[in-house]
Amino acid sequence: MTNENIQKPVLAWFILIGGGLFALSTFPGMLLMMLIPFWKPDELSFMTIIFMTIAVCIVVTTIWAMKRAFQSIRNYNLAKKVTDETIYINTSSQDQDEPFIENNKKPIWPWVVIIPGAVLLISTGPAVIMFPIMPLFLAGMSTDSGSTPDYIPFLIIIIGYGLMIGYTILVIMAIKALRKASKTA
Repeated sequence: MTNENIQKPVLAWFILIGGGLFALSTFPGMLLMMLIPFWKPDELSFMTIIFMTIAVCIVVTTIWAMKRAFQSIRNYNLAKKVTDETIYINTSSQDQDEPFIENNKKPIWPWVVIIPGAVLLISTGPAVIMFPIMPLFLAGMSTDSGSTPDYIPFLIIIIGYGLMIGYTILVIMAIKALRKASKTA
């Protein structure tokens, strides 16, 4: 096994960091949701039990995914360490005429695109469902005031969907750049 055969666990890092941010922002609310039956027993209903079950499932799934991601990263680091040691042994046994230089230039710009979007996506929580219709909703809300010009709702829709399409294109380009960098490394 060589260094080229080992794939870098980019998805595992994303899950670990995203799960940590998600846990940091939502676990207190989920904990309160799970404690409502003990906190307010007179408000216990079928819907409370359903919401409590959903909160428990989300907590368990997040912990399970973070555990699997951590194991994947640990296995990658162990495999990389073993292959690096074998490469060092193989190169040290050969002639030392040519120095072994490893060029690992990795692009930073994909992470500048992906990380703020991921933080925004995680911080919105369940409101992420509103993203596809957000420009339409905002355009509809802008017409409630009587003094709004007729072009404002159209402008809100064009700018909103333009930003969404532009960011989607940037994310696709960032993922392609990361894949290309991981293949060449």
